[in-house]
Amino acid sequence: MPVPTPVPADAPNPPIESRPAGPEHAPLDLETLYNARTMMNFEWSHDGAHLVFETNISGRLNLWRVPAAGGWPVQIVVSEERTSLGRPSPDGRWLLFAQGEGGGEKDNIYRIPSGGGPALNLTNTHGVGNWSAAWSPDAGRVAFCSERDQAGLYQAYAVAADGGDVERIVPAGEGGSIITVRWSPDGSRLALLRTHDFLHTGVSVWDARTGAERTLVPLDDETHTAFAAWSPDGKQLLVTSNRGNGYDNVAVLDAETGGLRWITDGVWEAEAHDWSRDGRHLLYTRNVEGEYETVLHDIAGGHERRLPLPSGVVTKARFSPDSGQIAVLFTGPDRPADIYVYALDGETLTQITNALVGGIRPEQMTQPVRVRYPSFDGTPISSFLYVPPGLARDGSHPALVYVHGGPTAQHTNTFRRDIQYLVSRGYVVIAPNYRGSTGFGRAFEEANRLDLGGGDFRDCCAAHAFLQTTGYVDPARIAITGGSYGGYMTLMGLTKAPDLWAAGVAIVPFANWFTEYENEDETLQAFDRVFMGDPVADADRWRDRSPFFFVDNVRAPLLLLAGANDIRCPAEETQQMVDAITKNGGVVEAKIYEGEGHGFVKRENSIDAFRRTADFLDRHLR
Repeated sequence: MPVPTPVPADAPNPPIESRPAGPEHAPLDLETLYNARTMMNFEWSHDGAHLVFETNISGRLNLWRVPAAGGWPVQIVVSEERTSLGRPSPDGRWLLFAQGEGGGEKDNIYRIPSGGGPALNLTNTHGVGNWSAAWSPDAGRVAFCSERDQAGLYQAYAVAADGGDVERIVPAGEGGSIITVRWSPDGSRLALLRTHDFLHTGVSVWDARTGAERTLVPLDDETHTAFAAWSPDGKQLLVTSNRGNGYDNVAVLDAETGGLRWITDGVWEAEAHDWSRDGRHLLYTRNVEGEYETVLHDIAGGHERRLPLPSGVVTKARFSPDSGQIAVLFTGPDRPADIYVYALDGETLTQITNALVGGIRPEQMTQPVRVRYPSFDGTPISSFLYVPPGLARDGSHPALVYVHGGPTAQHTNTFRRDIQYLVSRGYVVIAPNYRGSTGFGRAFEEANRLDLGGGDFRDCCAAHAFLQTTGYVDPARIAITGGSYGGYMTLMGLTKAPDLWAAGVAIVPFANWFTEYENEDETLQAFDRVFMGDPVADADRWRDRSPFFFVDNVRAPLLLLAGANDIRCPAEETQQMVDAITKNGGVVEAKIYEGEGHGFVKRENSIDAFRRTADFLDRHLR
């Protein structure tokens, strides 16, 4: 039976045509493309005069500041390590950030002056995860989540803004790990997001005066609810939840009774972003098959307006402190993420940052076409298809099935340097949102539960068949690639369907469920048990879905890329595949990057990894 999804099974695809090639469609220069800046996050300053953001202008993801009206950015944290932005203090004096070592994702939380300066380590741990730092309204304390007392179990702690002793304020107990905290506007309560498996979540509120915790949305193993903001009066929380109709929708949660009042009730998933400080407006996005609409909702009248953004994706939206402006982090298929500011009164949109560098223009990029194809059981799979300009429809061209990670993630209409580079070199690329992807409802998102590497893998194999129907692709020259879970699916492809693929590129993959479970970070093991079962009781499933045990089937050339400090898919997963294929006399290449974790954030490593990828594919598909 097909899996329920809002994607119509019989909806026709748009015309799939290769546009005429012009002089702007020469192959992109890899180094220039990767020197386009990456923007990852932002926050308004206390007074609304500046925006602080994460970017790799320097080649490292550090913190920069730019005037909210536009202007020259100034770097305020300089480091070789990735620096993740936290919120400014309510009094405007300080800024929080998180930073680990070598991409290992075990961050400490630091405080610095808002304009930059010496950093104070507030958590002082090593090899311990700390995250979700939140200022108390009086700027005197910082609450945060940490596994400092037990690896893999996150509890709520607090520390004085000037440092000192760390106090555990809310234990995990039977409610599961605490993964997000947020102080109420008056500082009397702390909103908590709890989880057992880092996928399903519930909401509770802890009273700082009595120490009592009240559950507002119970934690279960079927649904998730997450808060985005408190109401200015502290009586309600703005949340995203799929407890209503099975699809993510936006609701207002009563902080006393736990009652939900739905703002949206659709089948295209919506995500809550912010509540204006004047209490008048809510901000949310709606995801329609990977295209985002950003919506301003008037609380009193229920009126809504969409922000005037082109086709693409908004990953973050925040009201200014005076509620008169909205900053968004927007990216489209032809442009990297940049910060834009929308003025509510004048309804004007201003671009604040510019991620593109000289020599790269939006018109050089290929706009994908959203297509659907039926999988093995008739389930419609929504995908983005990239067709290079100037292709003859003669069935002679190489192609890639590009599998996203997660699996609870989604390929959206965003900027992908790797895809754009390969498309500019003549590769047709399809990026399927296989079962297990987000954006299509709870039933679809959990359709691969206890079936990882099963139906979702067959959805990706069906993309191979769809590529042949376009008329552009040579079926003998189709490769499969992806990162993380997409890297795992690449290895599944070469071991479980070896006749389909001409080559594979697996980036930060895992290969063996047993060793992955044994060596990965403890926080991920609960997810594995929910989606794969018990490693002992369900050992047959774990073995059948582990590419390592079927390495004898590998016939296509394989490239593996990994980070030495990866806590999600340890580098040992890559090495055991290299050793086994080499022993069998197969064609395998690999590179393990020192000082990197789950993905490559240092610019020179990103360039090197993708140069290896492109050269490998050219050698084996051309």
